[in-house]
Amino acid sequence: MSNLRAAHGIFLLLLANCFAQSPPTEQPKVQLSFAKAIEIATSPQGNTAVQLAQQSVKLAHSRYVLARADLLPNLDGSVAEQNQTVNLRALGLRSEPATGFLVPEAVGPFYTFDARVRLNQNIFNLSTIRRSQAAHEDIKVAQAEGANVNDQVTATVARQYAMALRAQADVATARANLSLAEAVRDQMVNRESVGEGTEIEVTGAKLRVSRNQQRLINAETALTRANLDLINTLNLDWNLRLELTGALGARMDDSLSPEQAVDIALKSRADFKLQQERSDSARLSYSSAKLERMPSLVGYADYGDLSGVQTHTAGVALRVPLFDGGRMESERTQTMTLMLQERIREKEIRNRIELEVRQALVTLASVRNQIDVSEQAVTLAEDELGRARRRYQSGVTNSVEVIDAETQVENARDDRVAAQFSYTQARIDLAQAMGTIRTIDF
Repeated sequence: MSNLRAAHGIFLLLLANCFAQSPPTEQPKVQLSFAKAIEIATSPQGNTAVQLAQQSVKLAHSRYVLARADLLPNLDGSVAEQNQTVNLRALGLRSEPATGFLVPEAVGPFYTFDARVRLNQNIFNLSTIRRSQAAHEDIKVAQAEGANVNDQVTATVARQYAMALRAQADVATARANLSLAEAVRDQMVNRESVGEGTEIEVTGAKLRVSRNQQRLINAETALTRANLDLINTLNLDWNLRLELTGALGARMDDSLSPEQAVDIALKSRADFKLQQERSDSARLSYSSAKLERMPSLVGYADYGDLSGVQTHTAGVALRVPLFDGGRMESERTQTMTLMLQERIREKEIRNRIELEVRQALVTLASVRNQIDVSEQAVTLAEDELGRARRRYQSGVTNSVEVIDAETQVENARDDRVAAQFSYTQARIDLAQAMGTIRTIDF
């Protein structure tokens, strides 16, 4: 046994050594547009919330089939063979000696064979009809819930995609700032080598390079984390490396008035359509509860062979509910309360939609011009840095002016990314408020 364990340990060591000596395999890279990300997230194998919503639709359909079964014919058959001994005295048949009519105390044993087909059919039952209609409306509710889940998942993907784009832009900005810091460092090193600069200036420049290297590492870490969040939402393989094809700051047509945007939202928002379907379903359930007091008509029939004799039964029954201990009144009250609750929720959602649309429009108008301002700030800061470096090279000024100008460039670049991200977030908020999140692009 010990020899077997030793051999197994040697095998594992050799295997680990082989993996250690083999070159690391590069993770597969996938180019991902926002449209492709939405397609993946809302596919049957995509986000788990979408998969659960699809199962809810199937469950609602099965409940509708169950409710509809009460309106369809119910046909069943039976075959029975019996051996009986009947006590006639127990059935009330007794001999009358005065008449000379003698009845045996028991009859049997004897055999009976019965093969029979039975049919039951609800001919007229308004309550059952309404119940079936309510179950059919529940299918629409489940479908509307699925559409609402798709919009929620799309909004989540949009925000995570925007976060990943910002992280991607932060990496590009950090690399640009690092290149700038290295260029300023090299300039100061050259000045110090010819005796025109000081060692403290070179040390300060090297320190700024180190800080920018640290910022680049942090930005790359944030980008990896953002891509992992996106991979988790899309339910993709963890080993994929995402390369996003979109960009921050894409402009949109913002000529809509608040009234036009609200009108589009009320026609497009999946959660509002969902609430309307719920209100309709509650209304039908209430109608079904009210109609339980109405008379119903049921038809029934059976046909069979009883020990060689063909027998049949056919009839129609009128059923009128008279007293049920208050059950129907309680159901009517409950369904009416649920219907009124759904109507209140519908009004609440309508007001919330208008609030979200108007707030999103105000926010978008506030951040719309930030991108242009940030672009101008980057241009001015880079021009100022160029002049400061030329003045420093000519010996007109010291390194303090160059360092201040370099800091202004770094801050302006960071502000530009922040402005682009804020505008993208405002676009996502407005698209989600209007129910047009699936049409947004990057």
